[in-house]
Amino acid sequence: MENKTINHIDCPEKWESENDWDSHRPLLWLAVDKMSIRDSIYEFGCGMGSTPLLADTKRWFNSYETNKEWADKFIHTVDIDDYDHIRFPNGEWVNEVGVLFVDCAPGEIRKDLIDKWRNNAKVIVAHDTESGADYVYRMAEVLSSFKYRLDYQPIGKPATTIVSETINVSEWI
Repeated sequence: MENKTINHIDCPEKWESENDWDSHRPLLWLAVDKMSIRDSIYEFGCGMGSTPLLADTKRWFNSYETNKEWADKFIHTVDIDDYDHIRFPNGEWVNEVGVLFVDCAPGEIRKDLIDKWRNNAKVIVAHDTESGADYVYRMAEVLSSFKYRLDYQPIGKPATTIVSETINVSEWI
């Protein structure tokens, strides 16, 4: 396993973090920036800290949310009952994703989604990966099982991690 930890990313100003709930922005920007323009972006769990920025990337983007109130806030977000059966808006099954961003509620299912999508997403970005939050999210074990990993641990804010089975994300910075 190749692993690297960083605490700062030079990113465009609009992608800079402004608070705890959007601390993932710089690493999410890095993932979008390093991937091909042809790679789709999927988001599990929408929010003000990510959905508008991802929708503005001019790439194939879909967001999925189980909370209807949140889903209704964004035109790119599909209200779903669960994350078990993700389909394109036209009804076809999603088989491959370029960037998958996992920041959904309930947080306890994130580990299962990461494991389920490990071979269908080129890179997976997971928010709230700091060790102090593992008692809730329990992502440490599944994140450690990937071949490549890049941890972003901004000082005083929640951590975010990119993992991949095929792309050496630790070489990105």
